[in-house]
Amino acid sequence: LKTTMNNSRDELGDPFDRQKGIEGWNQELIEKQTALVLGVGGLGCSVAFALARLGVPNIIMWDNDTVDITNLNRQVLFSRKHVEQNLSKIEAAKDGIQAHLVAKDQKVEAFEGDVLKNWEKIVECAKRSTVIFNNVDVGHYFDFACLSLAKSLGIPYVAGSSYSRTFIVEYYSGALEKSSFSYLNKDGDAKIFESLHPTKIQGLVELAIPSDTKPETATIGSNVLVCTMAGLMTVNSWTQGLMGFEMPNFLKSDMALFWKEGEILAWPEPDDEDFEVQQQ
Repeated sequence: LKTTMNNSRDELGDPFDRQKGIEGWNQELIEKQTALVLGVGGLGCSVAFALARLGVPNIIMWDNDTVDITNLNRQVLFSRKHVEQNLSKIEAAKDGIQAHLVAKDQKVEAFEGDVLKNWEKIVECAKRSTVIFNNVDVGHYFDFACLSLAKSLGIPYVAGSSYSRTFIVEYYSGALEKSSFSYLNKDGDAKIFESLHPTKIQGLVELAIPSDTKPETATIGSNVLVCTMAGLMTVNSWTQGLMGFEMPNFLKSDMALFWKEGEILAWPEPDDEDFEVQQQ
């Protein structure tokens, strides 16, 4: 995609004037980004919303679900009218994000489809992107595939999840010498992981991988607090990394207990052993 926002100021003024006052902030760098957002559900809605409000000029969204009334307590791009119109989440997200495109020339691309069956198209979108946000709750094989794709392209990858009061963020900076929790912990079929290796991942047309067994949201609970926190912390990890700060590879916290000593779990990016071997 062609970046269309070299200057965020327009005839109305500068919508990003206040964030430019943050020490170390680089709005010009934000305005050179293209973000691929996989999934616009509980976390993806908040991710897309934050990217829009930060001034990211190009946002590419993928999803394959329909808006349901039970989504409305936490999926911030959707409203009752989207349920009444029986819209797909990608149609509703493209509509709902419009109010958050505060710069004049921000662009949104919206694609509807199964990310596993449309992997070839996901790769094409990723090649045009500078960061991948994975909000698709398929399982650890898919997380590995997205990380592998990011590593093959040398771009950042961020993923989040939430349940009950707990939120988790995984951040990979895109540095080839670094790795990530979900990439290193290959718990499963070794042949599947090998088929998703960075040297092979861009050549796959679709992903023939199993999904993880997971509890229904209704059984563990969720709300706008934990979903938006997870989504915003996901974008925050990437943004602060972009600004030159070292961010944790893995972060886990409880919305009610985060302030208690020892309740935040976090660790830095691990080294990529394969990279180290290749350099010897």
